[in-house]
Amino acid sequence: MRPKPTAGTVLARLDALPDPGARASDWEGGAVVLIRRGQTVTAFANLCPHAGLPLCLPDGRGLLHKGETLVCPVHGASFDAASGECTGGPAAGDRLTAIPVEIVGAEVRAL
Repeated sequence: MRPKPTAGTVLARLDALPDPGARASDWEGGAVVLIRRGQTVTAFANLCPHAGLPLCLPDGRGLLHKGETLVCPVHGASFDAASGECTGGPAAGDRLTAIPVEIVGAEVRAL
């Protein structure tokens, strides 16, 4: 399991996140996946609970279906973008590890 960021750690600039969209963090080589929907950003550990593989593509992009569902690019597990709960695929019954965040000015920071 990857480390969690400490409070105040800058994970990304808000303007670097697609809206709506998902992207790996700037912190720790993309250890956190950030999901933006308007002025709301949710964050999770960038690991699928099914096989422990990254939820983002090698270039850092996350697959966000209809702005609501994060899809693992490896085996297709899908997760609710707000809660991290698995909504389909091989990770059924699992959920993503939430990383609390806040927007401070133009930055997304860990709480």
